[in-house]
Amino acid sequence: MQPSSPSAQQARQILADRLRDLRRDTGLTAMELAARAGWERTKVSKIEHATRPPSAPDIRTWCQVCGAEGEAADLIASLHAAEGMRIEWRRMERSGLRRAQEAPLPLYERTRRFRAYSCWIVPGLIQTEDYTRTVLRAHQQRRGHRDDVEAAVAVRMKRQRVGPAT
Repeated sequence: MQPSSPSAQQARQILADRLRDLRRDTGLTAMELAARAGWERTKVSKIEHATRPPSAPDIRTWCQVCGAEGEAADLIASLHAAEGMRIEWRRMERSGLRRAQEAPLPLYERTRRFRAYSCWIVPGLIQTEDYTRTVLRAHQQRRGHRDDVEAAVAVRMKRQRVGPAT
């Protein structure tokens, strides 16, 4: 699985949750669904935990086994949307971290009220320059991006200025 943006991963998880709900609504266990679909027993679990994206044929089979053929087209559209987000994220990442920091700037400029919560990282609008540098450097090294961390830090600090004045 390619690394993806938080929104792409969230879209994949929503799809996975919808598929799991279809299975549960029919009263099937994951192993029963896998057996009826002719799949390895772990495939259903991987799809439901969003560690492996389903293919369009997987979704059609899932819906058929669950007696929900009418749901397949919408679920496949969700799959394509999540894949599109992941591809766009990868394109943006290839052009460097600076572009990733610049992309949301118009949204930040239009936003009047910001709310953020994270239990594992300080939200971007209140990060210090050193903290931002450390986070982006770790990301750059982990993902093997070109080294434009200093430019990305400058953009992030500029983006903070469009946040709340108080």
